[in-house]
Amino acid sequence: MKRPIRICAKSTIILTISTLLMIVGVILSMQACKAYENILIQCSRYEQLEQPLHMVALKIASYIGLVALGVTLLILTLVSLAGKNRREISALQKKNAAMDELIQKQQQLAHHQRLEIIGTLTSSIAHEFNNLLTPIMGYSMMALETLPPEDTELYDGILEIYNSSQKAKTIISRLSDLSRKNTSATFRQVSPDDLVRKTLDVVSPARPKNLEIKLGLNCWDQRIQANEIQISQLLLNLIINSFHAMADVDGVLSIDTWFDQDAIHIRLSDNGCGIPKDVLPHIFDPFYTTKEAGKGTGLGLAIVAQVVEDHHGSIQVTSTPGVGTAFTISLPRVVESPQAPI
Repeated sequence: MKRPIRICAKSTIILTISTLLMIVGVILSMQACKAYENILIQCSRYEQLEQPLHMVALKIASYIGLVALGVTLLILTLVSLAGKNRREISALQKKNAAMDELIQKQQQLAHHQRLEIIGTLTSSIAHEFNNLLTPIMGYSMMALETLPPEDTELYDGILEIYNSSQKAKTIISRLSDLSRKNTSATFRQVSPDDLVRKTLDVVSPARPKNLEIKLGLNCWDQRIQANEIQISQLLLNLIINSFHAMADVDGVLSIDTWFDQDAIHIRLSDNGCGIPKDVLPHIFDPFYTTKEAGKGTGLGLAIVAQVVEDHHGSIQVTSTPGVGTAFTISLPRVVESPQAPI
């Protein structure tokens, strides 16, 4: 729908004047033509016609000039109005774009504030859970030491309590690590294989029952210079997305690592629903999501792309609807690698 042209008072006056000039010019030209006809009827000799015809011709020319002036003013006014209208539309579009950007930044800030609150709560909850798990583990060990050797059934039950408490303590420790604030000082040499395993420990409660995870980790002796928390968040977002994509199928999530001369590569591939071709170019855009309201913020993959950029890496994605999706992250490899364990 085209936007109507806005006409100010000055432009209205000019339009009125130009219209009047055209009307007056046309009327006077018609009168001059009528006078010309009368002269032709009344005069029979050229000498008698020359002077009156000359005067009539001058009048007609001047009247036509009035019409031309009116038309020129009308055209110039319309062109000026159209140009002004385009400038106003352009200014409004810029204002709308600025407002959209401001709203997105406000939403992103609110989301980060919520994440910070969740991080603070997670740290507090982790501390409280540790306080609860410590006596459970301690009394379990004491009970194991005092049980008679022949009471194997009770021994196995208490050992299961201790092992479960140990697993819970490990998961809480991983959550506590993820909730820490990031600083530039947290960049250090880390093992990509260890990060994958730690992230899988954290995300294991959210793993669907019908999903199988296959690991092909081949970088046990390699290191990347990275922020461990950020890379864990990156892996966490990609793994959770894969879980969602395979919620309705017997899914397989494959996580592989390998390296070449310059980089370490991490690939996460699934056999989920895939990503449509028209959606694929926008998946890393902030706040872009195809999920229902309340089920996604559109920031997960945007954070992934930002983390990869912060680590001077790259990310590629291939996807076929109905077949699956694969993300491949490439990060700079630390040349000095530790020696293999003996």
